[in-house]
Amino acid sequence: MAEEVRFFLRTMLYSAVIAVVYWFASRAYQAFAVGYDWAGTTLLVFIVLACGVVAGGLLVLIRVARPGSGEGEGTSPRGVGAALSRIIGFEHPPPGPRERPLAGGPDLIPAASAWPIVSAMAATLILLGLVYGTWLLAPGVVLLVIGAGGWLRH
Repeated sequence: MAEEVRFFLRTMLYSAVIAVVYWFASRAYQAFAVGYDWAGTTLLVFIVLACGVVAGGLLVLIRVARPGSGEGEGTSPRGVGAALSRIIGFEHPPPGPRERPLAGGPDLIPAASAWPIVSAMAATLILLGLVYGTWLLAPGVVLLVIGAGGWLRH
């Protein structure tokens, strides 16, 4: 089981617990009404759903990459508990060479360049120009064109 999947499963489990706690903790007592905070609870539920979708997608990708994985686990309660423990990450993998199905290649480090900083200063000038006036907007646009051109040529 890839660590990426375990991360999203643990995040989903944590968010589900927090959503239940938040639902009961957000009960507001007013003069004649008793209610819960629907917005925060809904957002937490959507975090749970999003993490479940990502973890499920990653599990499908791993199954496609390794067609023999997950066979022979059985449906006994002990087998289900061991599989669940391994998936969530409470069981440590055996020592030795580990297969990493979602690992990428070596990270390429770009050469040092000042153009991202120039482009960031241009974006700052443009945003300040929207607030304070066009006297900052025009130099920001010019600087952005120069910075983006230098960044793309580099």
